[in-house]
Parts: sequence; structure tokens; C-alpha cells
Amino acid sequence: MSAECCDDAGSIKSAVRELYARVAAGEVSCCGEADAEMPMGAENVQSIGYTEDAVGELPSDILSANAGCGNPIRDAAPQPGETVLDLGSGAGLDCFLAVKEVGPEGSVIGLDMTDEMLDKAERNKQSMGLQNVSFRKGEMENMPIEEGSVDVVISNCVINLSPDKTAVFRESFRVLRPGGRFVVSDVIRGGEQAGDETIDPSAEASIADWCACIAGAISEDAYIAGLREAGFAQVEIINRKPYVAPQLASATIRALKP
Repeated sequence: MSAECCDDAGSIKSAVRELYARVAAGEVSCCGEADAEMPMGAENVQSIGYTEDAVGELPSDILSANAGCGNPIRDAAPQPGETVLDLGSGAGLDCFLAVKEVGPEGSVIGLDMTDEMLDKAERNKQSMGLQNVSFRKGEMENMPIEEGSVDVVISNCVINLSPDKTAVFRESFRVLRPGGRFVVSDVIRGGEQAGDETIDPSAEASIADWCACIAGAISEDAYIAGLREAGFAQVEIINRKPYVAPQLASATIRALKP
């Protein structure tokens, strides 16, 4: 992965798409080479909050492509009959767990911009014989999802990768039904960087730092403010723990659409 600086959203998008194509192929983890410090597969999934019982029946192919930093399913608590939208669904881990919760009357939509991840998710879906999961190609800043059509928006360590988080928050609000909830796990800035509220891509940040979920992280205050500006209410950080760098934390953020 090039360490050149990124100065536009297109460069960031292209680099992220390239990285996650390689993650889908098992060549690298979300943060670097396959032998990087961050564990892959079932060990990684359990280290970020999933129980062995929850993921034990899933194909290893799904677990090996996991690139999350938390467990949004646990805190979103999808209910039978609901429609769940997963932003940056990857190989389908959270989609397949959500299906168990919404049951045959519910449905789950996975949204991803990387062809290789979409192909992997579709193969996993077919191998598991699931009918009420669909995967769509698209970007979370401009979702190919009907307005007011979903009950729950989830995401797992993906929104920090967007160079336009304002659009992601706005689109999430648009696609949710009144009373719907936004529950995501993501990387935020804390500590000495907590006051940095910019949500614009930095010309001084490297492509590698963006792809490693470092450069794109915004402060807790900025995250909360962005969701409120999009129209959300009852916005809160419901848990947090240290991430890979001292100024970062992985957190679960919850908000409601009035």
C-alpha cells in the first residue's frame, strides 16, 4: 500500500476499495499484511466482542474476511420482522448474524462498494441457503436504498473510512423509518486529539493511515454533532475501548430517528 498523501475523496475511495479487495482475497488484514499484529479469523471476531456461540456455525471464509472493531449487532438488537441495513457489509458477517434475529419475516441488506467483497458475500449467502439477505453495490454517501425503508442501520468500522461523513449521516437518516435506530461500531479520536472536530480528508494524512482506520477517525464530539445535524436524536456513545493508537478508541454509537 502506498504511503503517498491523499488530497481528495477519490484517492481515498480508490485506496480503500483496493485494500478491501485484498482483504477479500485473504492477502492482508484490514490494517496491513496478513501477519500483522491484528489477529484474523475467529480469534479476531471474538476479540472485538462476538461470542463463540454466535459465530461458531458461520463458515471460516466469513470470519477470515472480518475487518470490524466491535459488535453492532449486540447493541442494535434487531427484532423479528425488522429490516436491517449494514453499511460496508464486507463478506457478510453482521448480515448473517442479523438474519438470525429478524427471522423469516424480516430482511437484511448489505451495502458495499467493493466487487470482491460483494462476490464473497453472495457466495457465502448461497452456501448457507439464506433467502432474506441481499447485497447491493453502492457507496454509503449515496445509498441505493429507498427512503424510509429500514428499521436499523448498522456498520462495523467503516464510516471512519468515508471522506464525507456528513453525507453518510444524512443518508442514514433518510433511509430509516421514523423511530428507526442507527447503531454502529467505529473508530473515534480521544485523548489529546479529542478537540479535533474536522470531518474533511486531510491533505497531510497518508493513504495508509486512512486505510488503517486512523486518519479518517473524528472526535466523539464531532461524531455526535454530525448525527444531530443530520436530524438524529438521543445520540450517545454507549461503549468504548482503546484501539491501535493512543489517541484512538473503538466505540459503539447509537442514535434514533424521531
